[in-house]
Amino acid sequence: MTSVAVDLRHAARIVARSPGFTALAVAILATGIGAATVMFSLVQAVLLRTLPFDDPERVVWMYNLRTERDRAPLSIPDFEDYRREASTVSGLAVFTNWGANLTGDGPPERIEGVRVSGDFFQVLGARAFSGRLLAVADEVSETQTTVLTHGLWVRRFGADPRIVGRSVALNGVNHVVVGVLPPGFVFPFRDAEVAVPMSIRTDPRRTDRGANFLRAIARLAPGVTLSQAKSELNAIARRLQTRYPDENARKTGISLYPLHGEIVRDYKAILWTLLAAVGVLLAVACGNLANLLLVRAAGRLTELAVRVSLGATTVRLFRQLLAESAVIAAAGGVLGTALAAFALDAWRAWGPSNFPRMSEVTLSSEGWLFACTLSCLTALVCGGLPAWYATRDLRDLREGFTRTATAGGRHGRSQRAFVAIQVAAATVLLVGMALAARGFARLDGVSTGFEPGQALSLQLSLPPRTYANREALVRFFEALRDRLADIPGVERAGAVSLLPLSGLLSTMDIAFPDRPAAAPGDVPQAHFRVATPEYFAAAGIAVLEGRSFTDLDRAEGQPVAIVSRTFESRHWPGESGVGKFVQIVQAKPSPPILVVGVVNDVKHVAVDAPSTADLYVPLHQMPPSQAALLAARTYWVVRARLDSAALARSVADAVAHVDPGVAASSVRTLSEVRSASLAPRRLNVQLLEWFGDVAIVLCGLGVYSITAFAARMRRRELAIRAALGASRRQLALAMMARELTPVLLGTALGVSIALLSAPALFGTPFETDPRDVFVYLVVAIGMLALGSVATYLPVRHAGKANPVEILQ
Repeated sequence: MTSVAVDLRHAARIVARSPGFTALAVAILATGIGAATVMFSLVQAVLLRTLPFDDPERVVWMYNLRTERDRAPLSIPDFEDYRREASTVSGLAVFTNWGANLTGDGPPERIEGVRVSGDFFQVLGARAFSGRLLAVADEVSETQTTVLTHGLWVRRFGADPRIVGRSVALNGVNHVVVGVLPPGFVFPFRDAEVAVPMSIRTDPRRTDRGANFLRAIARLAPGVTLSQAKSELNAIARRLQTRYPDENARKTGISLYPLHGEIVRDYKAILWTLLAAVGVLLAVACGNLANLLLVRAAGRLTELAVRVSLGATTVRLFRQLLAESAVIAAAGGVLGTALAAFALDAWRAWGPSNFPRMSEVTLSSEGWLFACTLSCLTALVCGGLPAWYATRDLRDLREGFTRTATAGGRHGRSQRAFVAIQVAAATVLLVGMALAARGFARLDGVSTGFEPGQALSLQLSLPPRTYANREALVRFFEALRDRLADIPGVERAGAVSLLPLSGLLSTMDIAFPDRPAAAPGDVPQAHFRVATPEYFAAAGIAVLEGRSFTDLDRAEGQPVAIVSRTFESRHWPGESGVGKFVQIVQAKPSPPILVVGVVNDVKHVAVDAPSTADLYVPLHQMPPSQAALLAARTYWVVRARLDSAALARSVADAVAHVDPGVAASSVRTLSEVRSASLAPRRLNVQLLEWFGDVAIVLCGLGVYSITAFAARMRRRELAIRAALGASRRQLALAMMARELTPVLLGTALGVSIALLSAPALFGTPFETDPRDVFVYLVVAIGMLALGSVATYLPVRHAGKANPVEILQ
């Protein structure tokens, strides 16, 4: 240990004598280690860290598999049948999303929540941080109960240890807090902060097999695999389809997905892609550092030869050079880890709001260990190879004063090999960056069907006891509309049941009175929306044919509807939909509804999702069954000639004036709504672009340093050739041809690797071929241009030297 300490102290002194070289090497290494540590921490927190449940790998999200989609909710009767007949699952529980106005202890606040069956937390295998969790008895208890997430408890109630047993008002109803969930707990709906019991035994839809609104989780029985459980549940689904051919015609089976995978599904592919990209970046950084150390070692052959002549052994010299690499790697690792910690703090503050498990994104002990391991490996790989090359031929070192050509040539070949590897790695990363950027540019240009402009959106959740029917909802909507219209600068204000790009679904079976009834398995569906007359103008959704809704479309008048362009082309191809009739099918078909207008297609699920067949009905004519859903979640859009911040304050005041117990939430401009829907893709592209830019800089430095070293090693040769009549231009071309060879080889290798691995590494960007010839051509030309510039600069400098002075 004493000799190691001596080596490290001596190495630190030697490294300190070259501050420029040391700063460059440490910066390169810190960049690579910092970026890799950040991505590892994100992957570890989101994808690798298990959920805080008992045996979380056995908990799955259970969906209906339907003919039109593979992730559909269940009905109460179906759920009861699965729970009664399935033996491969030890527990089944259900939940639905829910919104509530939290009042008291501060200003009203709208929060996201879930309604859960009493056995929900038992099936999850969750434990309480404080108090207890909901139980089956809470479903029928006269006392309303709730549990809070740890984050809500800290944020809203200041981590008050006396919270258990207190009452909080949710939608105007007092709920007793029975427990607080532990830190790190995450609901299947990631934004949920509160849970209340749901009793399916008293739900009015408990006998309606066609009312599919329940989300379900299941816990696999011990020793049961996912495929075994799915096989049994599919058999039950087929039996239910046979027993109930009308209601279950399109329910073809059950989909099971690990719960953790479903929670992080939006970011899973992106994080693995970025981790692969940062691995490439780290390879470029390591190759660059190895090259710099090779250059430095080759420049010290004379010093090393003297030390050999004075009795130093090859092992001693190797150990000394490795110690110098270790000092640089340690400094780079410390700086890189500090940069990673800062970047993760910034990520929690400014990262995407819907990023899963954001509170757990920290530099954990695993992250520190990862950074330390990277530093050690870098010291061994990047320092060991140059040290081995510098000391492997003791005779060369003993004759180092006069015989450096052999070592220089050997080092030159090694350095050019590193350059080729660097260029290849950078080429792969740049191809991924270019593909992602090209796909995102095309995605960003897709029309969403609405005009953001100066429009503000907000979400409301109305207390269900106060707004239990259509008439109460109409009174609130009209009062708020009038209040919003009085705000100076407001042009339009309208409401809709689901906002574009909300990612939420609401579908209805439909029929056509002039056509025979469809077979049970072929009943068409429409994406159902309730809208006020001003909504389309407020959201900037163009009316293509016919008219919009008016205040004359009342409950007692002719039922009317507006359909989207896709709805029209799907059901009346080549004809106008205006004047046609459609029916909504629930327990039975509704009276014929007259289509009075056709509007532009609107993206509801995602920007890259296909257009949907949308059916809008006016507020006054909505089905009574929709009242509870509309009260739970309503969106308003206000278009005004006002600053968005000032408009948001005025809108919040208007909502509070109409009903002080209702809080406005998710207040965003439509531009922000659109931007948020693209956030995961934008994040992927931005980080890949940053990694690509760093790779370009590192690659350019690597080519420049090797060319500069080669030019310095060949100064005498160039001087002799110049004395024999070679022109500077001939010498420069000869040098560039030699030094550009590894750049050409590396580019060709990188392009080949990218062609083979791009689909696996970077996926298939939106409407972009992962083997797009144009992208590969641009990247190849760019890398060759970079190599040419990085080669030309040191060659040009070497050409200015005076041959007479060099030969003397």
